[in-house]
Amino acid sequence: MVVTLLAIATSLALAAPQAAQSPSQEAAAPVPARPPVSAIGPWATEIAAMFQAGNLDGISARFDPRLASLLSPEGFRDGWVGIEEKNGKLQSIGTPVVKNAGPVDIAVMAARFEKVEWTLTVAFDAEGRIISLRFTPMSPDAAAKAPPPIEFHAPPYANAKKFRDAAVKFGESPWVLPGTISMPVGKGPFPGVVLVHGSGPLDRDETVGGTKVFRDLAWGLASQGIAVLRYDKRTRVHGDKPGSAPATVKDEVVDDAVAAVKALRETEGVDPRRIVVIGHSLGGYLIPRIARADGKLAGVVTLAGSTRQVHELIHDQLDYLVENGAATEEDVAPMRADADAIKALDPTRPPPAGRVMGAPPGYWLDLRKYDPAAIAHENAVPILVLQGGRDYQVTSKDLEGWKRELSGDKFATFRTFPKADHLFVFGTGKSLPSAYTKPGNVAGEVVNVIAKWVKGLKPRS
Repeated sequence: MVVTLLAIATSLALAAPQAAQSPSQEAAAPVPARPPVSAIGPWATEIAAMFQAGNLDGISARFDPRLASLLSPEGFRDGWVGIEEKNGKLQSIGTPVVKNAGPVDIAVMAARFEKVEWTLTVAFDAEGRIISLRFTPMSPDAAAKAPPPIEFHAPPYANAKKFRDAAVKFGESPWVLPGTISMPVGKGPFPGVVLVHGSGPLDRDETVGGTKVFRDLAWGLASQGIAVLRYDKRTRVHGDKPGSAPATVKDEVVDDAVAAVKALRETEGVDPRRIVVIGHSLGGYLIPRIARADGKLAGVVTLAGSTRQVHELIHDQLDYLVENGAATEEDVAPMRADADAIKALDPTRPPPAGRVMGAPPGYWLDLRKYDPAAIAHENAVPILVLQGGRDYQVTSKDLEGWKRELSGDKFATFRTFPKADHLFVFGTGKSLPSAYTKPGNVAGEVVNVIAKWVKGLKPRS
């Protein structure tokens, strides 16, 4: 029986793949543009994390238009309930293995339920939207060979006796977000930190492959007497709501970061005059904009924050992947086309219809006029700029962008960690996407530098 990899025709197909379309129906289905192979594993890991968190609405929000027309969020949930009623609750999902399947590349993962082991297969379009998602029974031989689920371990610098985690919610309806405050044990008030994610519908731990970047940072800093708030991103929690698609990064990142700062500032035991925002990747790029929107931060930290235009960044990343054998030019061609489309947008003309890389043209035009280093200089807020020497996504070119604008400013501090990759996990040799799937922790040296800097800041009057 042929099983289509291009769409789920009904909720039944979620649980029973033999109910798929016929071969003739498959031939008529349009084949979407292929994403770069290097992106499939991280995207699949995000979907696996959503399944394990029970965030079915977040998954259905990632369906491409064709799949969304075939399988409603309600039908998807009903199909999932049927799977768990028959097979027991989902226990874990293993590391994705990317394979070629003719017109598409797929991510295959071992999905362990209470009673059985199944295979989860996911395929994406070039914008990271799900074009196919299937659970199929796994043979005993395949189950024995399946990659084990990623086991996350607390880093050695996290001392559970020195802090307590507490669940919180903040923000205004309809965008209320859940989060966690890691509060030091003892007498406060303590300095406070808000953690702001990179791109994508990330969870509060900023789980990327085998690393929970924000959980490591939160536990490490809280162990050293700093209160830390981390939260699930809006696009993860509310991605299925009407009007949830961000028009600009203000909707996607900045507004929620400012709301999180307000919540932490009002938390008992936290010094409202010593609040710092730490942004990673996209969050680090937007740190100056967040500082300006809040207006009362004691300091900011950018972890792997870029300073260049988006299209330049994308082309450099793709060049690196091709040069180091992680992708072919054929693999990256759709992403190059998207980068060129972003570059071609003309702010003097009405933006074209449609979306580029999953966002409206206005999203990219908004960033065209944004210069993070120049804004940081104008803000004159103490800033710590951290860069990994093995980071291929945000590189020394971006660090130099920060230094050109801020090197003469006494409020700016720079630090490079030669062994750190984009997630600030230490390693050796070339950093490649495959390394992100392996278990890792943010380096203790990075946590120590941040903690010392935060605790040395003067209170903001």
